[in-house]
Amino acid sequence: MKESDFIEQNKNKWIEVEKNLTNKDVSPSETSKLFVQVTNDLSYARTFYKNRSVKIYLNEIAKLLFNDINKSKQSNFKSFIKFWKTDLPLIMYSCRRSMLISSIVFLTCFILGVITSRYDPDFSKSILSADYINMTNENIAKGDPMAVYKSRSELETFLPILVNNLKVDFLTFFSGIFMGIGSLVIMIVNGVMVGVFQYFFITKGLFWESFLAIWTHGTLEISAIILSGGAGLTLGKGFLFPGTHSRFDALKISGMKGLKIIIGVIPVTLVAAFIEGFLTRHTNIPSVIRFSFILLSLLFVFIYFFWYPRYISKKNMESDEMADEPVYKAHFVFNPHEILTRTELMKHSLRVFLKDFKYFGGLICGLSAILTLIISSDSLDLFFNNETLWFAPIDFFNYSDYPMLAIVSLVCLIFLYYKCLVFLKNSLNHDENFSVKATFYSLLAFSIVFVGFESMVESGFKLFAFVLLPVFTLISTIIINLNVSLLKGINFMGSLLKKQWTTFLIGSCFTFVVSWILFIIIAYGTQFLFVENSLLWMLTDDEMTAEKIRLGLSVFQTCVGFFFYIVLNSIFNSLFFYTLKEINTAENLISKINQIKTSK
Repeated sequence: MKESDFIEQNKNKWIEVEKNLTNKDVSPSETSKLFVQVTNDLSYARTFYKNRSVKIYLNEIAKLLFNDINKSKQSNFKSFIKFWKTDLPLIMYSCRRSMLISSIVFLTCFILGVITSRYDPDFSKSILSADYINMTNENIAKGDPMAVYKSRSELETFLPILVNNLKVDFLTFFSGIFMGIGSLVIMIVNGVMVGVFQYFFITKGLFWESFLAIWTHGTLEISAIILSGGAGLTLGKGFLFPGTHSRFDALKISGMKGLKIIIGVIPVTLVAAFIEGFLTRHTNIPSVIRFSFILLSLLFVFIYFFWYPRYISKKNMESDEMADEPVYKAHFVFNPHEILTRTELMKHSLRVFLKDFKYFGGLICGLSAILTLIISSDSLDLFFNNETLWFAPIDFFNYSDYPMLAIVSLVCLIFLYYKCLVFLKNSLNHDENFSVKATFYSLLAFSIVFVGFESMVESGFKLFAFVLLPVFTLISTIIINLNVSLLKGINFMGSLLKKQWTTFLIGSCFTFVVSWILFIIIAYGTQFLFVENSLLWMLTDDEMTAEKIRLGLSVFQTCVGFFFYIVLNSIFNSLFFYTLKEINTAENLISKINQIKTSK
């Protein structure tokens, strides 16, 4: 973009910033928002207009805004009040469509559960456990149908319910990372379950009694789940529809919105659990009081989470912008001469992965799918020599029992590392010059060492192989970027790291933990979202084929988790290499000094 076009595009915004600097009534949050806008523009100007007046102008504006923010910091108590009074309602209003979808899905599935139970009396048995149905029937026979709420003491009821409900809320939110599908599935399951649960008591002629008992606490509890579903859809929306943002920034913005909604849901869940533990058990309270309590709870949810956000938004017509980050974002441009901090290295590793998600994601999923077909079909009986078809993560490195996995792992490691490191060298430094032989031989040697250690029976050697893997990655990165031999690459690693071993270890732990979290999300997600059961239901009724499908899913999950670790560790070490190089050689600094000398 030309400098004149850049100025023309943003000059109205900068004029508004200058006006706000002279306006003493501007809130700190508005000042912070302006500061983010200006610093993003300044970052862009520093990259593309290094010696132009626009950079100096934006730098001065940023200084003034920074000073203004420091002068207008609020106390913690005022910030706390402002969150509940303004920030959360504005976020709720900006996420109103997600909340509407979540509410409609839940209510539709609630009605579906009621209708299905009416026309299929056995449906309730498939939703509610047989033990619960038998227990409830016994309580009805004893004349106390709601005795389930009195089976334990108040505290013994309150605490487990609180923990379970909070777990459901957070799971509903984080499941939104699966493009919002996870949150919708949880809404569907809970909607049908509540509908079946309510109709079960209707068939027993206990509608009014069950309604008062269930919805005394259920009004707030179910509302919390619906709000969590809306937060999950917001999270998924940021990933699916980044708009004018990069996918990384969009996911970060939508994630923060959803997290703030979940913070707002926590007190609702807490009160609901308290009511269920301490109040619901008192079924002798007059019906008028209990019904009034249900209405008050419903009124609170409607007013605070739906009506009040709309009211606040009318007072501030820019509510959507306040809830969002600035629309204009300078594109992430990696500078190979910049020294990055540990936090920046970790943040940029994820940013690079999301920026090139099509390439890295396609590489991971494609390779995982190929391995899944090869291992799960196992037509030549090369991989499994027992009757139990199961594939846990540890089995991927169980080369003593499954020797063919060693060959498969060797090929996969070489291929994946080669594709990642070559792509990163080109995309980060725009340099395609490297020695194919040196790179291939180093990757072959390191992969053989890794597979060799993993083939040992002793668990200590297997663990040591994983400790060595990030070291191998960094050495391979050095070899491909400096175009040197294997021995020189090892020597360079020692001289480059020096006092940076702590950063290297932290980065290695970071990539491992993130990869392990991804594996857990995928593993639990396929179970919780009924992916396995759906595939079995659609594809086969043969038990042997079903076992192979289960095996295929476990293989795919393991491969995705491990390959993601390889990719993320390669990205981190590629970024880390340029930081190490600049620290040790100061090429950029020396170049600037020479330019100054030349200009003189």
